[in-house]
Amino acid sequence: MLEAARQGRFRILVVRSICRLTRNATDAARLHEQLTGLGVSIHVAGRGQVQQYEIMLLALSAQRERLRMMASLMDGKRRAAVGGEFFGSWPTYGYDRIDGPDWRKNVNQAAILERCFREVDAGLNLQDLAKLLNGECIPARNGGIWRPRHFFARGRGLLDRPILKGVFVWSLWGEKPITISRPDLAVISADLFDRVNERYGVPTRTQEPRTRAPFLLGLVRCACGDRMHLAEDGNAMHLHCRTAQIGGGCDRTKGFSTSIVARQVLHLFRHEILDPDSGPELEEGRRIEWQGLNATVQAERDRVSARIEQIAHELDALSQDEEEIDPYAAAACCELELEHHKLSERLTQLVVPPFGALDWERVDVDRARILRVMERLPSMSRSGEDLRVIELVRSIVSEIELDIREDGYQLRVWFGAPGAPKGFDAVDRLAGRWWMRWFPMPPKGPLRYPEVVLGHQRRAEAGMFRLDDGDWAAVEPVIRNAPRLGPRDRTMAEAILFIGMTGLPAKYFPERYEPCAPLLKHARPGAVWRGMYEVLHQRCSPVVAEAGPAARILHEDLNSRAHAHPVPPLEDPSPWCNPKA
Repeated sequence: MLEAARQGRFRILVVRSICRLTRNATDAARLHEQLTGLGVSIHVAGRGQVQQYEIMLLALSAQRERLRMMASLMDGKRRAAVGGEFFGSWPTYGYDRIDGPDWRKNVNQAAILERCFREVDAGLNLQDLAKLLNGECIPARNGGIWRPRHFFARGRGLLDRPILKGVFVWSLWGEKPITISRPDLAVISADLFDRVNERYGVPTRTQEPRTRAPFLLGLVRCACGDRMHLAEDGNAMHLHCRTAQIGGGCDRTKGFSTSIVARQVLHLFRHEILDPDSGPELEEGRRIEWQGLNATVQAERDRVSARIEQIAHELDALSQDEEEIDPYAAAACCELELEHHKLSERLTQLVVPPFGALDWERVDVDRARILRVMERLPSMSRSGEDLRVIELVRSIVSEIELDIREDGYQLRVWFGAPGAPKGFDAVDRLAGRWWMRWFPMPPKGPLRYPEVVLGHQRRAEAGMFRLDDGDWAAVEPVIRNAPRLGPRDRTMAEAILFIGMTGLPAKYFPERYEPCAPLLKHARPGAVWRGMYEVLHQRCSPVVAEAGPAARILHEDLNSRAHAHPVPPLEDPSPWCNPKA
């Protein structure tokens, strides 16, 4: 139309309604300016020629009507999804649409998807999988070629859609997703789907939360002020500054382990925040912070409530019964209703969570609980004990500032009112209620987590690796046949058991096993540990009943393992499994 106007093919534009031209006020103003500059006048049926202010008012009314229609359409789709229907949802690769409306599996495409899952589960990486499919000239989605990025895309890729295991999720990343069970549309089993997606770390609404997810997520900021994000590196998770990664003004390009930050925060809680001498003073400062935030939020609530009441009076005045509806009044009503809706939503968000006071009668219990969590670092479990510690930390800490340097790092922990409404600061930076320390870079090896080493040594001193007469009689032949092992007695067997169960080298032996350390310096106890574990596992011995991840790493030389491994969780052993025989 604009090209025809530029060519001078018409001088008058007549539309039945402004909504036939546009439903956006900004577009209407721009279009009127362009057409007027070309010498074209705009006429609306029943109104005649319209000027710029008139077309904007009409466009505002049409824009509001469009928003209402979109809201009504989404509401209808949601009701259909609640009823188990697929109305408004178009099928993707692997499915065809049929009347109803409904879906059905595309046999050929479903077979290709099933093959992709089998190949990935067998160990084939995504790049090699794409090369394999392209080499066989198998057509990809939309007739293109296969690319690695097509397989996983936050619930919208070829291999990470929950519908493939018979679960359709409407509005997957919306605020209120709706799950529909459709086992007839499953392409592969749920176990295979979850196993493949867990391998590539794809977050979906239907997955269990991962046990190694850091509890400091969303709290840590870089010293430059930007929020730090998480990046997985194998089994470890590191914090990186967003500004530094995109080449901004921050020079802190080096990542930092989340478990080290977690250890220092837990150490702070155990020795200072939960200290009966210094803790009450800190809690009083937190209470003052919460009272100030509560007063500020209440003042904002009063202002929003007054504006909502004013809008209600204006709407009542504009909505008087008339024989003919004035379009100007209708446009004004639409704008007021939209503002009323936004302010009502804002009012529901202006809520301050209650003040989380510490229970000083249970402070010793919380300190002991934090110590046990520190003994399981770098992993966190879903046990009730770990969740209680996470809740305690997040109820007090509002923000953590991390300054990473070559020779060390600085932590600044801010105490305020966590859970502040959007638009309000959870901490008053001028009040000075924060804790700051400078630390050298953590050492390599087991001493990176000293509480883990001490925890293993306490377990050994308590006799948790001690062999009874029956277990010793069963493993004695394995010990007697081991070469270059020195004295082949029960103490040596328990020392090897300690190495295999904890992953600690011999130099970290507790006092009762120290005489065995020089004798194991040039020995290779890996084969001995494997033999001992097989025998004890067959006997269902309680000594190896809680074998942690260290037991799965069966190197020939156990002394080559340089990292301490965590003690199994107390209430949730699901993340841990015994080594294969």
